[in-house]
Amino acid sequence: MALSEHAGLTAPPPHLWLRALLAVQAGADCPGELRRALGTTAPSTSRLCARLESAGLLARHADPKDRRKTLVELSPAGAEEVRSHHARTADLIGAALPASGSEVEAFAAACDIARTHLIRALSSSGG
Repeated sequence: MALSEHAGLTAPPPHLWLRALLAVQAGADCPGELRRALGTTAPSTSRLCARLESAGLLARHADPKDRRKTLVELSPAGAEEVRSHHARTADLIGAALPASGSEVEAFAAACDIARTHLIRALSSSGG
């Protein structure tokens, strides 16, 4: 079930929720790491984890090695939301890419021109 269905919405998931799910998928396994990945405060991260958990997208449990530490992981619904996000992104990128050989060649040439201009701009600005 998509995050939007959990929230009763037809829109994509809230940006911060999605960023949090992606951060957990990428390895943020405790609220402190999630806080650093998102650039949020500890209280905000705690509230975010509680919301994600109550939406069924995140699971929190005590670290078996250190009971003072809380671990976070994607729930099956959270993992599905991340998969759904990646699929939507791939579809959007695929739709934007050129379809024919001549379009691919024109696109590659445009990328080369853009790269040349960016390099010149960075060189002249000292970057």
